[in-house]
Amino acid sequence: MWEDIVTTGLIGTDRRPVPESTSASWGVELDQTADPAHAVLTLAARHRAVTRAAGLLPTCPAGVVAPPNQLPVASPAAHEILAGLLAPPQIDLLNLWLLAAVRYDQGVSAAYWTPLAMLAARSLDLDRTALVKAAGERGVWFIEQNPQWARLAKSLRSQLADTSAERNVAGVDVTEDAVRANPDLIMNAATPWSDQLTLTVVEIIGSGQLRQRGARYATAVGTRLRLQHYELLRSAVPQIADRQELLTPAGLRSVREALLALERTVWLRIEMRSAFSGEPIVVQRLEIPPW
Repeated sequence: MWEDIVTTGLIGTDRRPVPESTSASWGVELDQTADPAHAVLTLAARHRAVTRAAGLLPTCPAGVVAPPNQLPVASPAAHEILAGLLAPPQIDLLNLWLLAAVRYDQGVSAAYWTPLAMLAARSLDLDRTALVKAAGERGVWFIEQNPQWARLAKSLRSQLADTSAERNVAGVDVTEDAVRANPDLIMNAATPWSDQLTLTVVEIIGSGQLRQRGARYATAVGTRLRLQHYELLRSAVPQIADRQELLTPAGLRSVREALLALERTVWLRIEMRSAFSGEPIVVQRLEIPPW
């Protein structure tokens, strides 16, 4: 149809008549009573406007289809916790979140794939095995689309292929006396800890001997503590407060910061369990008053 209009315009309407009708897609009917030259120019102008405003784009091969999601996405409450752990990034606690998601067979929302990938690309401390399982094959595929994450994507893809890979590291048995002599031994101790071993670690935190590294040590302890031992903190904190006169003002501050870090970490894990399982929190949160 358009070739007929072009030919008529080139050789003249006196040598070639105007077409009797137009394509329905043009959205216009020819007025046979109008001047033929005017009709041809009107059709040419209309065709030019339509093709420039709504012409078909060049075609290309269809893109690769992403694999489907296999895991149900974790609850909004769980992702609210995740958002808080990402700003600023708290890698130890992020690992706990990812491991909890894996434990409850739930996935991380696609909205968080980018910040988690950025963090995993620059830090080997993020648990990549847990990230692979929480993001799933679709999440790994998403990371593969960014050339800047090529090395990370290769690592994640290899772990995804090895579905049997597990990180079950057996701990060692330690005594309370050994931990008092070297507090760092608790980090490799077999879990779950006994009541007495937990009380020993809390006693070390409350003694002030750890000084500036007390808060960091307490956070690491909180990631390993049995959730049932949260109530032991409730009984131990007042005893520590009763001995505050034995510490300097700087020592008091470091001890309180360490206890706050320990309590926050364990309570966060309690909130995670509730967010992933849907079960309500049945314990009352411990408040550590200022000294």
